[in-house]
Amino acid sequence: MQKRKILFVTERRADYSRLKPIMRLVQKSRKLELQLVVTGQHLLKSFGETKRVIEQEGFKPDAFIPVFREGDRDDGATMARALGHYILKLTDAVLRLKPDLIFCGFDLDAHLAAAIVGMHLNIPSAHIQGGERSGTIDEVLRHATTKFAHMHFVATEESRRRVVALGEDPKYIFLVGSPSLDTISHIDYPPREKILSAYGLDPKRKLIVFSQHPVTTEVHDVEKHINESVVALKKAAHEYGAQILAVYSNNDAGGKRIVAHLKRSGFMVYPHIVYEDYLRLLKHASVLVGNSSAGIHEAPSFGLPTVNIGSRQQFRERGANVIDARNERKAIKRAVTKCLTDKRFIAKVKRGKNPYDHGDTARQVVKILETIRFPNVQKVITY
Repeated sequence: MQKRKILFVTERRADYSRLKPIMRLVQKSRKLELQLVVTGQHLLKSFGETKRVIEQEGFKPDAFIPVFREGDRDDGATMARALGHYILKLTDAVLRLKPDLIFCGFDLDAHLAAAIVGMHLNIPSAHIQGGERSGTIDEVLRHATTKFAHMHFVATEESRRRVVALGEDPKYIFLVGSPSLDTISHIDYPPREKILSAYGLDPKRKLIVFSQHPVTTEVHDVEKHINESVVALKKAAHEYGAQILAVYSNNDAGGKRIVAHLKRSGFMVYPHIVYEDYLRLLKHASVLVGNSSAGIHEAPSFGLPTVNIGSRQQFRERGANVIDARNERKAIKRAVTKCLTDKRFIAKVKRGKNPYDHGDTARQVVKILETIRFPNVQKVITY
Protein backbone atom coordinates (compact mmCIF):
# COMPACT_ATOMS: atom_id res chain seq x y z
CA MET A 1 0.00 0.00 0.00
CA GLN A 2 1.43 3.35 -1.04
CA LYS A 3 1.84 5.86 1.76
CA ARG A 4 -0.01 9.15 1.65
CA LYS A 5 2.47 12.01 1.40
CA ILE A 6 1.67 14.81 3.87
CA LEU A 7 3.56 18.06 3.33
CA PHE A 8 4.13 20.33 6.35
CA VAL A 9 5.38 23.91 6.15
CA THR A 10 6.96 25.63 9.15
CA GLU A 11 7.86 29.33 9.28
CA ARG A 12 8.95 30.01 12.87
CA ARG A 13 9.23 28.51 16.36
CA ALA A 14 5.55 29.20 17.17
CA ASP A 15 4.10 26.98 14.45
CA TYR A 16 6.87 24.37 14.68
CA SER A 17 6.22 23.72 18.37
CA ARG A 18 2.56 23.09 17.63
CA LEU A 19 3.04 21.03 14.48
CA LYS A 20 5.82 18.87 15.95
CA PRO A 21 3.62 16.33 17.81
CA ILE A 22 1.67 15.71 14.60
CA MET A 23 4.81 15.44 12.47
CA ARG A 24 6.32 12.95 14.94
CA LEU A 25 3.34 10.61 14.56
CA VAL A 26 3.27 11.04 10.78
CA GLN A 27 6.94 9.99 10.80
CA LYS A 28 6.02 6.81 12.68
CA SER A 29 2.90 6.01 10.66
CA ARG A 30 2.85 3.02 8.32
CA LYS A 31 0.29 4.77 6.14
CA LEU A 32 1.73 8.27 5.92
CA GLU A 33 4.98 9.81 4.69
CA LEU A 34 6.26 13.07 6.13
CA GLN A 35 7.42 15.85 3.82
CA LEU A 36 8.75 19.06 5.36
CA VAL A 37 9.53 22.55 4.07
CA VAL A 38 11.40 24.91 6.42
CA THR A 39 11.28 28.62 5.68
CA GLY A 40 10.87 32.13 7.10
CA GLN A 41 12.30 33.08 10.49
CA HIS A 42 13.80 29.61 10.97
CA LEU A 43 16.62 30.57 8.58
CA LEU A 44 17.60 33.88 10.20
CA LYS A 45 20.74 33.86 12.36
CA SER A 46 19.56 36.98 14.19
CA PHE A 47 16.50 35.08 15.46
CA GLY A 48 18.36 31.95 16.54
CA GLU A 49 18.50 30.08 13.19
CA THR A 50 16.03 27.55 14.54
CA LYS A 51 16.30 25.31 11.47
CA ARG A 52 19.12 23.69 13.45
CA VAL A 53 16.69 22.75 16.22
CA ILE A 54 14.44 21.05 13.67
CA GLU A 55 17.33 18.98 12.31
CA GLN A 56 18.69 18.17 15.78
CA GLU A 57 15.27 16.84 16.74
CA GLY A 58 15.37 14.22 14.00
CA PHE A 59 13.49 15.82 11.12
CA LYS A 60 14.99 15.85 7.63
CA PRO A 61 13.57 18.80 5.69
CA ASP A 62 12.88 18.22 2.01
CA ALA A 63 13.44 21.89 1.24
CA PHE A 64 14.74 25.08 2.81
CA ILE A 65 13.14 28.19 1.36
CA PRO A 66 14.92 31.46 2.24
CA VAL A 67 12.53 34.41 2.19
CA PHE A 68 13.93 37.01 4.56
CA ARG A 69 17.38 38.60 4.62
CA GLU A 70 19.17 39.86 7.70
CA GLY A 71 19.10 43.43 6.42
CA ASP A 72 15.39 43.56 5.55
CA ARG A 73 13.42 46.56 6.72
CA ASP A 74 11.35 46.10 9.86
CA ASP A 75 8.01 46.94 8.22
CA GLY A 76 4.80 45.70 6.63
CA ALA A 77 6.21 45.91 3.11
CA THR A 78 8.72 43.20 4.02
CA MET A 79 5.87 40.99 5.23
CA ALA A 80 3.83 41.61 2.06
CA ARG A 81 6.79 40.76 -0.17
CA ALA A 82 7.42 37.64 1.92
CA LEU A 83 3.91 36.37 1.20
CA GLY A 84 4.60 36.70 -2.52
CA HIS A 85 7.92 34.87 -2.18
CA TYR A 86 6.26 32.08 -0.21
CA ILE A 87 3.72 31.53 -2.98
CA LEU A 88 6.35 31.53 -5.73
CA LYS A 89 8.82 29.24 -3.98
CA LEU A 90 6.29 26.88 -2.41
CA THR A 91 4.77 26.34 -5.85
CA ASP A 92 8.10 24.97 -7.07
CA ALA A 93 8.56 22.83 -3.94
CA VAL A 94 5.07 21.36 -4.16
CA LEU A 95 5.46 20.56 -7.87
CA ARG A 96 8.67 18.70 -7.04
CA LEU A 97 7.45 16.86 -3.93
CA LYS A 98 3.97 15.99 -5.25
CA PRO A 99 2.23 15.65 -1.85
CA ASP A 100 -1.20 14.07 -1.48
CA LEU A 101 -2.15 16.71 1.09
CA ILE A 102 -0.66 19.98 2.35
CA PHE A 103 -0.92 20.52 6.10
CA CYS A 104 -1.30 24.20 7.02
CA GLY A 105 -1.22 25.62 10.51
CA PHE A 106 -2.69 28.54 12.35
CA ASP A 107 -2.27 32.13 11.13
CA LEU A 108 1.06 32.69 9.40
CA ASP A 109 1.84 33.93 5.89
CA ALA A 110 3.66 30.73 4.92
CA HIS A 111 0.61 28.64 5.79
CA LEU A 112 -1.76 30.88 3.87
CA ALA A 113 0.62 30.68 0.91
CA ALA A 114 0.71 26.88 1.16
CA ALA A 115 -3.08 26.69 1.11
CA ILE A 116 -3.23 29.06 -1.87
CA VAL A 117 -0.70 26.93 -3.74
CA GLY A 118 -2.64 23.75 -2.94
CA MET A 119 -5.87 25.23 -4.22
CA HIS A 120 -4.30 26.31 -7.49
CA LEU A 121 -2.52 22.99 -8.02
CA ASN A 122 -5.59 20.91 -7.17
CA ILE A 123 -4.00 19.42 -4.05
CA PRO A 124 -6.21 19.30 -0.93
CA SER A 125 -4.98 21.04 2.21
CA ALA A 126 -5.75 20.69 5.90
CA HIS A 127 -5.78 23.61 8.34
CA ILE A 128 -5.40 23.31 12.10
CA GLN A 129 -6.80 25.74 14.67
CA GLY A 130 -8.89 27.71 12.24
CA GLY A 131 -11.99 29.55 13.39
CA GLU A 132 -10.25 31.30 16.28
CA ARG A 133 -10.54 35.03 16.77
CA SER A 134 -7.77 37.36 17.91
CA GLY A 135 -8.76 40.74 16.53
CA THR A 136 -5.60 41.57 14.56
CA ILE A 137 -4.06 40.65 11.21
CA ASP A 138 -3.49 37.12 12.54
CA GLU A 139 -7.24 36.58 12.55
CA VAL A 140 -7.57 37.72 8.95
CA LEU A 141 -4.76 35.39 7.83
CA ARG A 142 -6.33 32.53 9.80
CA HIS A 143 -9.78 32.97 8.24
CA ALA A 144 -8.26 33.35 4.77
CA THR A 145 -6.39 30.08 5.20
CA THR A 146 -9.63 28.42 6.26
CA LYS A 147 -11.26 29.48 3.00
CA PHE A 148 -8.45 28.01 0.91
CA ALA A 149 -8.27 24.77 2.93
CA HIS A 150 -10.39 21.64 2.46
CA MET A 151 -10.09 19.91 5.87
CA HIS A 152 -10.24 21.61 9.26
CA PHE A 153 -8.90 20.49 12.63
CA VAL A 154 -10.31 22.94 15.18
CA ALA A 155 -9.49 23.37 18.86
CA THR A 156 -12.82 24.43 20.41
CA GLU A 157 -16.53 24.06 19.80
CA GLU A 158 -16.84 27.81 19.25
CA SER A 159 -14.18 27.59 16.54
CA ARG A 160 -16.00 24.68 14.93
CA ARG A 161 -19.20 26.73 14.71
CA ARG A 162 -17.30 29.66 13.21
CA VAL A 163 -15.68 27.49 10.51
CA VAL A 164 -19.14 26.13 9.64
CA ALA A 165 -20.41 29.71 9.45
CA LEU A 166 -17.57 30.51 7.04
CA GLY A 167 -19.18 28.02 4.68
CA GLU A 168 -16.96 24.97 5.16
CA ASP A 169 -18.27 21.42 4.85
CA PRO A 170 -19.13 20.10 8.37
CA LYS A 171 -18.13 16.59 7.21
CA TYR A 172 -14.53 17.79 7.06
CA ILE A 173 -14.41 19.78 10.31
CA PHE A 174 -12.95 17.87 13.27
CA LEU A 175 -12.83 19.03 16.89
CA VAL A 176 -9.45 17.83 18.17
CA GLY A 177 -8.00 20.53 20.48
CA SER A 178 -4.57 22.18 20.30
CA PRO A 179 -1.58 19.96 19.39
CA SER A 180 0.84 21.97 21.55
CA LEU A 181 -0.89 20.57 24.63
CA ASP A 182 0.25 17.05 23.69
CA THR A 183 3.82 18.07 24.45
CA ILE A 184 2.82 19.37 27.89
CA SER A 185 1.51 15.97 28.91
CA HIS A 186 4.33 13.91 27.35
CA ILE A 187 7.55 15.49 28.62
CA ASP A 188 9.40 15.20 31.92
CA TYR A 189 9.73 18.12 34.32
CA PRO A 190 13.07 18.42 36.15
CA PRO A 191 13.20 20.00 39.61
CA ARG A 192 12.85 23.78 39.71
CA GLU A 193 16.48 24.29 40.69
CA LYS A 194 17.78 22.32 37.72
CA ILE A 195 15.74 23.97 34.95
CA LEU A 196 16.07 27.53 36.27
CA SER A 197 19.80 27.19 36.88
CA ALA A 198 20.23 25.93 33.31
CA TYR A 199 19.01 29.33 32.09
CA GLY A 200 21.03 31.44 34.50
CA LEU A 201 18.10 32.05 36.86
CA ASP A 202 17.88 31.96 40.65
CA PRO A 203 15.63 29.08 41.78
CA LYS A 204 14.87 30.94 45.04
CA ARG A 205 13.30 33.97 43.34
CA LYS A 206 9.92 34.34 41.63
CA LEU A 207 10.06 34.06 37.86
CA ILE A 208 8.31 36.34 35.38
CA VAL A 209 8.38 35.04 31.79
CA PHE A 210 8.01 37.80 29.19
CA SER A 211 7.08 37.33 25.53
CA GLN A 212 5.81 40.28 23.49
CA HIS A 213 5.29 40.47 19.74
CA PRO A 214 4.45 43.41 17.50
CA VAL A 215 0.91 44.15 16.37
CA THR A 216 1.37 45.00 12.71
CA THR A 217 -1.68 47.29 12.59
CA GLU A 218 -0.12 49.27 15.45
CA VAL A 219 3.47 49.14 14.21
CA HIS A 220 4.03 52.88 14.65
CA ASP A 221 3.50 52.42 18.40
CA VAL A 222 5.67 49.35 18.80
CA GLU A 223 8.53 51.12 20.59
CA LYS A 224 6.13 52.86 22.94
CA HIS A 225 4.39 49.56 23.70
CA ILE A 226 7.56 47.60 24.47
CA ASN A 227 8.93 50.45 26.57
CA GLU A 228 5.76 50.56 28.70
CA SER A 229 6.00 46.82 29.28
CA VAL A 230 9.69 46.90 30.17
CA VAL A 231 9.25 49.78 32.64
CA ALA A 232 6.28 48.07 34.31
CA LEU A 233 8.11 44.75 34.63
CA LYS A 234 11.22 46.37 36.09
CA LYS A 235 9.10 48.02 38.77
CA ALA A 236 7.23 44.82 39.58
CA ALA A 237 10.39 42.73 39.68
CA HIS A 238 12.09 45.20 42.00
CA GLU A 239 9.09 45.43 44.32
CA TYR A 240 8.52 41.68 44.63
CA GLY A 241 12.07 40.39 44.32
CA ALA A 242 11.30 38.64 41.03
CA GLN A 243 13.51 37.92 38.02
CA ILE A 244 12.53 38.26 34.36
CA LEU A 245 13.24 35.85 31.51
CA ALA A 246 12.44 37.30 28.07
CA VAL A 247 12.34 35.61 24.66
CA TYR A 248 12.83 37.42 21.36
CA SER A 249 9.81 38.63 19.44
CA ASN A 250 8.88 37.15 16.08
CA ASN A 251 10.08 38.98 12.96
CA ASP A 252 6.79 40.59 11.95
CA ALA A 253 6.90 44.33 11.27
CA GLY A 254 8.27 45.93 14.44
CA GLY A 255 9.87 42.76 15.77
CA LYS A 256 13.44 43.99 15.41
CA ARG A 257 12.58 47.08 17.43
CA ILE A 258 11.24 44.90 20.23
CA VAL A 259 14.42 42.80 20.18
CA ALA A 260 16.54 45.96 20.41
CA HIS A 261 14.64 47.05 23.55
CA LEU A 262 15.00 43.61 25.11
CA LYS A 263 18.76 43.61 24.56
CA ARG A 264 19.15 46.74 26.68
CA SER A 265 16.43 45.89 29.22
CA GLY A 266 18.66 44.16 31.74
CA PHE A 267 16.42 41.06 31.61
CA MET A 268 17.74 37.57 31.00
CA VAL A 269 17.07 37.44 27.23
CA TYR A 270 17.19 34.49 24.82
CA PRO A 271 16.68 34.55 21.03
CA HIS A 272 15.06 31.12 21.26
CA ILE A 273 14.30 28.52 23.90
CA VAL A 274 13.61 24.93 22.90
CA TYR A 275 9.85 24.46 23.27
CA GLU A 276 10.06 21.68 25.85
CA ASP A 277 12.29 23.81 28.05
CA TYR A 278 9.98 26.77 27.58
CA LEU A 279 7.16 24.62 28.96
CA ARG A 280 9.35 23.51 31.87
CA LEU A 281 10.04 27.15 32.68
CA LEU A 282 6.34 28.00 32.51
CA LYS A 283 5.64 25.24 35.01
CA HIS A 284 7.85 27.00 37.56
CA ALA A 285 6.96 30.60 36.63
CA SER A 286 4.81 32.87 38.78
CA VAL A 287 3.34 34.79 35.84
CA LEU A 288 3.55 34.96 32.04
CA VAL A 289 3.43 38.50 30.63
CA GLY A 290 3.10 39.79 27.06
CA ASN A 291 0.84 39.05 24.12
CA SER A 292 1.91 35.56 23.09
CA SER A 293 -0.71 32.90 22.41
CA ALA A 294 1.18 30.77 24.95
CA GLY A 295 -0.73 32.65 27.65
CA ILE A 296 -3.97 31.53 26.01
CA HIS A 297 -3.12 27.99 24.88
CA GLU A 298 -0.41 26.60 27.15
CA ALA A 299 -0.47 28.61 30.38
CA PRO A 300 -3.91 27.36 31.58
CA SER A 301 -2.56 23.80 31.61
CA PHE A 302 -0.04 24.88 34.26
CA GLY A 303 -2.49 26.99 36.25
CA LEU A 304 -0.23 29.90 35.36
CA PRO A 305 -1.53 33.48 35.75
CA THR A 306 -1.12 35.47 32.54
CA VAL A 307 -1.11 39.19 31.84
CA ASN A 308 -2.25 39.68 28.25
CA ILE A 309 -1.12 43.09 27.01
CA GLY A 310 -2.89 45.05 24.29
CA SER A 311 -4.98 43.94 21.34
CA ARG A 312 -3.07 41.02 19.82
CA GLN A 313 -5.14 38.32 21.58
CA GLN A 314 -8.14 40.46 22.52
CA PHE A 315 -10.89 38.17 21.16
CA ARG A 316 -9.34 34.82 21.99
CA GLU A 317 -11.26 32.27 23.99
CA ARG A 318 -9.41 32.05 27.26
CA GLY A 319 -9.32 30.30 30.60
CA ALA A 320 -9.56 31.81 34.07
CA ASN A 321 -5.81 32.49 34.08
CA VAL A 322 -5.83 35.61 31.86
CA ILE A 323 -5.95 39.26 32.94
CA ASP A 324 -6.07 41.82 30.12
CA ALA A 325 -4.07 45.04 30.42
CA ARG A 326 -3.70 48.11 28.22
CA ASN A 327 -0.33 49.00 26.69
CA GLU A 328 0.32 51.29 29.65
CA ARG A 329 2.83 50.81 32.46
CA LYS A 330 0.43 51.39 35.37
CA ALA A 331 -2.15 48.95 33.99
CA ILE A 332 0.53 46.33 33.31
CA LYS A 333 2.11 46.76 36.74
CA ARG A 334 -1.31 46.49 38.42
CA ALA A 335 -2.10 43.25 36.57
CA VAL A 336 1.30 41.72 37.34
CA THR A 337 0.89 42.62 41.00
CA LYS A 338 -2.45 40.81 41.10
CA CYS A 339 -0.89 37.71 39.55
CA LEU A 340 1.96 37.72 42.08
CA THR A 341 0.07 38.58 45.26
CA ASP A 342 -3.68 37.90 45.00
CA LYS A 343 -4.03 34.50 46.67
CA ARG A 344 -7.70 34.16 45.75
CA PHE A 345 -6.99 34.82 42.08
CA ILE A 346 -3.99 32.49 42.08
CA ALA A 347 -6.11 29.70 43.61
CA LYS A 348 -8.84 30.30 41.01
CA VAL A 349 -6.28 29.99 38.21
CA LYS A 350 -4.97 26.73 39.67
CA ARG A 351 -8.49 25.27 39.58
CA GLY A 352 -9.20 26.48 36.06
CA LYS A 353 -9.48 24.34 32.94
CA ASN A 354 -7.87 24.74 29.54
CA PRO A 355 -10.57 25.31 26.87
CA TYR A 356 -8.19 24.07 24.15
CA ASP A 357 -7.48 20.69 25.73
CA HIS A 358 -9.36 17.81 24.11
CA GLY A 359 -6.69 15.19 24.81
CA ASP A 360 -4.18 13.57 22.45
CA THR A 361 -4.72 15.96 19.58
CA ALA A 362 -1.90 14.67 17.38
CA ARG A 363 -3.11 11.07 17.57
CA GLN A 364 -6.62 12.12 16.59
CA VAL A 365 -5.32 14.13 13.63
CA VAL A 366 -3.05 11.38 12.34
CA LYS A 367 -5.75 8.72 12.59
CA ILE A 368 -8.02 10.90 10.47
CA LEU A 369 -5.24 11.52 7.94
CA GLU A 370 -4.60 7.78 7.73
CA THR A 371 -8.20 6.71 7.20
CA ILE A 372 -10.34 9.47 5.70
CA ARG A 373 -11.04 9.88 2.03
CA PHE A 374 -9.45 13.21 1.21
CA PRO A 375 -11.96 15.83 0.08
CA ASN A 376 -12.40 16.82 -3.54
CA VAL A 377 -10.38 19.92 -4.37
CA GLN A 378 -13.53 21.48 -5.83
CA LYS A 379 -14.89 23.10 -2.68
CA VAL A 380 -18.65 23.21 -2.17
CA ILE A 381 -19.76 26.43 -0.51
CA THR A 382 -22.59 25.71 1.92
CA TYR A 383 -23.73 29.15 3.02
